Amino acid sequence: MRRSPLAVAVFSLLALVAPAAHAERFAVRAAHFVDTKLGAVRGPVWVVVSGDTVESVLAAAPADLAVTDLGDATLLPGLIDAHTHLSNRVGIDRMARLKSPAARSAITGVNNVRATLEAGFTTCRDVGGDELVDVSLRDAIKAGEIPGPRMQVAAWSLSMTGGHGDDRNALDYHWCNDLSNGVADGVDEVRKKVRFDVQQGADLIKILATGGVLSANDDPRHTTYTQDEMRAACDEAHRLGRFVAAHCHGKEGMIWVSNAGARSIEHGTYMDAEAAAVLKKNGTWYVPTLYVIEPIIAPGNPLKIPEQSLDKARAVRDHMREAFRTAVKLGVKIAFGTDAGVFPHGTQAKEFKIYTDLGMTPMQAIDTATRSAAELLGWSGKVGVVARGSYADMIAVSGDPTKDVTELEHVKWVMKGGKVYKNDLGR
Repeated sequence: MRRSPLAVAVFSLLALVAPAAHAERFAVRAAHFVDTKLGAVRGPVWVVVSGDTVESVLAAAPADLAVTDLGDATLLPGLIDAHTHLSNRVGIDRMARLKSPAARSAITGVNNVRATLEAGFTTCRDVGGDELVDVSLRDAIKAGEIPGPRMQVAAWSLSMTGGHGDDRNALDYHWCNDLSNGVADGVDEVRKKVRFDVQQGADLIKILATGGVLSANDDPRHTTYTQDEMRAACDEAHRLGRFVAAHCHGKEGMIWVSNAGARSIEHGTYMDAEAAAVLKKNGTWYVPTLYVIEPIIAPGNPLKIPEQSLDKARAVRDHMREAFRTAVKLGVKIAFGTDAGVFPHGTQAKEFKIYTDLGMTPMQAIDTATRSAAELLGWSGKVGVVARGSYADMIAVSGDPTKDVTELEHVKWVMKGGKVYKNDLGR
């Protein structure tokens, strides 16, 4: 529970390249601009930045201002990934994970947040981390000690005993201990765990409403918490001013937790028309995480996934894609999220092409990672747009992502809060 591991990571990595400095007030020019408020491409534009904020978006050059000219590039708002695990070490087996201390995760996290920012994701929701490394990463980024995206964090995910988040599932009980985790059983324990997470710095609460794919000895289709426990978690979170993100594969679990008041359903694997209707009625967001299955089941098992979980991953892949088609058809609110941390951070833009392959237009896919994701986070108007009063979080690509969404896999220029963190234009 100590926050010192991140300090070790920060001071050992002070050689990270600092962002490029800018004047307090300046303009960014681009030939093309994906205006997410209009849902169209226009240009040229000049975005006037004052400090860390957008002052205005103009169709003509402003007078007496220094201009950062992006040439023929296409400018967009910084992207948002609503489902990440930024302190996760990728591709290590269970034994190595058990031996990995919080300090090691903190060092990994410093690299992960930088890779995520340089990939164009200027805002992220971290939906589950251990030993407050996610809280410390968020705080170090806010303090300007390390480069990374704006973060909302969940701290420990709430799980029943034997549920998706119980790390003891794969252990003989002799090896189990009482180290802090998110396990809570019964209404009173669930309420207390929500309070504990908030006390320790959580911006949102993550509840594990069904079994999972990468956990041992559970079934993604089965509910874990009861309806009363789900309702207790949501009620307590709402009372404390927090949203609830619900890991959920099974249909029954997503109906229960949506009715209980969860803000979002993560994964939504077995969503059918009935479940989609419940989500739509309740205004519950759906965060698909479709790409994550591909590196899990990749030939040669590069992520060192146990065979039991590989079997589950193969079984859910087609269901996840059918659920996405159903959600699009029936008008469920969709926000972009990837589960980065299971696979390497900085590669999550591959999620976009799956959305377009399954029926979205490129502009609709972009909207899931900008305005829609901003609304999910409760940050509408501040992120996900380039408009007066928003943060000066912008990215640029060489081509037109509204014609070829894979352009977002090759972000060339990144600005967050008025500071440039990446500039590969011209390369």
